[in-house]
Order: sequence, then structure tokens, then C-alpha cells
Amino acid sequence: MTFSFLLLTACSKEGDNDQNEETSANSVYVLKQSNEITSFEVVSVEDFSAGPVTSPNGNSLHASGEFHGFGPGGEISFNATENNGGAHGGGKFRVTFGPFGTAHVRLQTVSLISSGEDEVIFGGVITEVFENTVSFPPPPPGGPPPPPCDPYELGTYVYFSVKDNGQGNNAPMDQYHTFLANSCFESASDGAGLPWFFGIFTNVGSPSDKIKVND
Repeated sequence: MTFSFLLLTACSKEGDNDQNEETSANSVYVLKQSNEITSFEVVSVEDFSAGPVTSPNGNSLHASGEFHGFGPGGEISFNATENNGGAHGGGKFRVTFGPFGTAHVRLQTVSLISSGEDEVIFGGVITEVFENTVSFPPPPPGGPPPPPCDPYELGTYVYFSVKDNGQGNNAPMDQYHTFLANSCFESASDGAGLPWFFGIFTNVGSPSDKIKVND
């Protein structure tokens, strides 16, 4: 199982700083973990496009789920709605990043967007920290300055993507995207412009795990 971790130095959603936006688009920190092999590197991204984002049918998008993923012991639950009144809902997130520690936090939904058929990108801000022992290695030399925040402290942002493959006993297992993003600031594109090409969709960790998307 492989997943990638991204820590951006992007500007805030409300901000108007084109220079910071360009910097975050060209250089990102990515921690790649594959079984017992881990590498942390600065990656230049020349084409940091938003990628395919679709509009939900009607004026409301809802997604919820409880699943295991992002490595052994990872547990994610969320319930989110995006409508004319904005984003609502929340979730919990507990993931161990190998030897780099564990993050266990509560999230408040800040965005939910459709990224494909029965696929969504969830964005949440950390409102409570139950455990945060995460300590990643220092960035390699020659890259942008380190992000100005701890990736799992109060007020930082988490973005992940999931896919509903249908309901019922004969339906394929639901999936989550192996790319997991963190940011010190809210994504200006609600997560659509993050480099999802670093990862792929993979099955949730247990047959009893469920993800549901309604648009």
C-alpha cells in the first residue's frame, strides 16, 4: 500500500497573494510511504491545474463514511454537506505515519466538492486534537522554506478524496484516494487544485467500511 503526504505553503482562501499562490504551485513537500520505504522530498509541479471538478445535481452535495485507510490502523469517519448555505458537518481522523507518529483529530467541514462520478473531495479544519505525535524529517535543502505550522495542530487543514462504488452485498468495495493533503491555510480551490496525480484510488481497508455520496 502506498500513500503520499503533501504539506503546502499556500495562501489562504480569502487572501489575495498571487506570489504565494505561485510559490505553492511550483514547489510542494511530499512524503511518500510504500510498505517500509519512506522518502521525503521537495517536488516541483509545473502544471498545478485544478483537474476535473463536476457540479452536483441540484443545489446540494452530501457524503459520509467510515473507513480504514492511509496505512495500518488508520480510521476515518466523516459526514459532510455542501449546499447554498455553505459547508456543514465534520469528522474524525486517526492515522499513523509509520515511525513519524500518530495524528488523531476532530475536523469541521469547510468544503465538499464533486470530483467525478460518485467521487468527492472533503476538506476539513482541525478543531480538536486528541493526539499529535507526528514529527516528520526536515525538508531537504534547496526547496522552499518549511511551512509555518505543525500539520496537525489546531486550525490546520486536511483534504482527502473518496469514491462510492455502490451499495448492497454485491457492490464493489468503496475506495479512498491514497493522496492525503495538509495545509496551513484553506485551499483556494476547495482542494480541487491539489496534485491528486501523486496517488490513486484504492479499496477501503475492510469489507464493512462504507462510503456514501449523494449528489
